[in-house]
Amino acid sequence: MSTRSIFNPRWLCFAAFAALISGAADARGGRFNGEVRKVDDGDSLQVRDRSGNLRRVRLAFVDAPEHDQPAGSEARQQLERLALGAAVTVEWRERDQYGRYVGVAWVSSPDMPCAGRADCPHNLDLGHAQVAAGLAWWYRAYTRHQDPQAQGQYEYSEHEARRRRIGLWRDASPIPPWVWRSGWRG
Repeated sequence: MSTRSIFNPRWLCFAAFAALISGAADARGGRFNGEVRKVDDGDSLQVRDRSGNLRRVRLAFVDAPEHDQPAGSEARQQLERLALGAAVTVEWRERDQYGRYVGVAWVSSPDMPCAGRADCPHNLDLGHAQVAAGLAWWYRAYTRHQDPQAQGQYEYSEHEARRRRIGLWRDASPIPPWVWRSGWRG
């Protein structure tokens, strides 16, 4: 291809349009598969995708206690038990201010008969599992992006964890992480 053909107005227009479309597709989110290589805390992990890239993932629709917060260590350990080393599918919607993919991460439930096999379906939503274990809040501020069925499941699971007083709900009035991060300690 000659230099002259590269600067062809039609080609430049096509290239600009393609860049715009690929950027728009990225802004809408997507899906990728990989393996969970590290758990950072109760709602964040690192995934090595099939291309070998390490992607940081923030679980959507939940907020787990911080490292230095009561139940923070327990939340991270639970997520490690469920996810570390597991094959994962991440359905992400956006990137946050730290560059993490914000989305729902699916793994095979540890009690599935096929657990550990490559063909085992990814049927466990890690964020929902954290809420059900009482180790994360359902983050209601972002429900406008969550489908109604999932909203009902998260709401019910949080209600049940509170009722059973498990995880962070052992404390009579746990401080939500978004309040903890603001510096308020009660």
